[in-house]
Amino acid sequence: MSTSLFKRPEFYALIAAILNGTIGAFTRVGFAHGATSNQIAFWKCFVAFLVIALYCATSQVRRRETLALANKWPQFAVLAFLGIFCLYFFETWAFEEASIPLVAFLLYAAGAMTIVLSAIFLGERIGLYKVIAFTSILAGVYLILSYEGEISGSYLGITLALLGGLGYALFIFTSKLMNVGSGLPQLVWLFGFGSLYLLVPLLREGFVFPGGIALLAIAALVLLPTIGGFYFTTKAVDQGEASKVQIIETSDPLFATLFAFSFFGESLGLAGTIGALCIMAGLILAMKKNTPPAVLAAQ
Repeated sequence: MSTSLFKRPEFYALIAAILNGTIGAFTRVGFAHGATSNQIAFWKCFVAFLVIALYCATSQVRRRETLALANKWPQFAVLAFLGIFCLYFFETWAFEEASIPLVAFLLYAAGAMTIVLSAIFLGERIGLYKVIAFTSILAGVYLILSYEGEISGSYLGITLALLGGLGYALFIFTSKLMNVGSGLPQLVWLFGFGSLYLLVPLLREGFVFPGGIALLAIAALVLLPTIGGFYFTTKAVDQGEASKVQIIETSDPLFATLFAFSFFGESLGLAGTIGALCIMAGLILAMKKNTPPAVLAAQ
């Protein structure tokens, strides 16, 4: 093996899925202490922008790399709308209308679109392992959804989660298509544009800075899924296949459910355990380096 597991894009995608799995639990903590969905969406993005921008400003090399990306601002504007605004705005709102496992699952229901688009436009192979892995992960998530915990949600919550998932799926595909690279300088531009987009609904609601426990929840969201999740996602997409990244990140609902259960003192039953094993089996297949002949590939 020429590249160790910890330096492979599949591993980066798995880390991103684990970090993104904390979103629902910390968001619910913020809600419980008075923060609104618009406040959480904006502040976690804007604070992440400030942290990364200041960090990049402390180094001449990082400053130069960040400024060198200025000519790609149209690409970052599009990517930020899809991956930041659509995801954060709709996902955070969805957590007010539906349960954490349901939102997490629906967010990745659009993942199949990334796989197909990547095959058609990026020439990525849809091999048998990918098909089995994606199916196994979805089956595992379905078992957890159907038999574990309180799975509920309004039609509005379902719609919001699907819209967030659509934006994120298009973000993964488009970021690979536009080839803007990965790293902290790229995140400065993504979070900068994302903050501008998310500022609009916050101003319409009323500009408020959350405090207390809600602020701590937002700080956790900034460090783990916002900075950490997006860093590893963009790194995985830049170095690997968009379709494989999407498949691996489809395991997010498993981690979201486990974090939610941990926060609220619940545990997985038999069906949930079987579902978790299905997801783990799918992850192992998705992370295989060698694949059998493709089922579908671009001509």
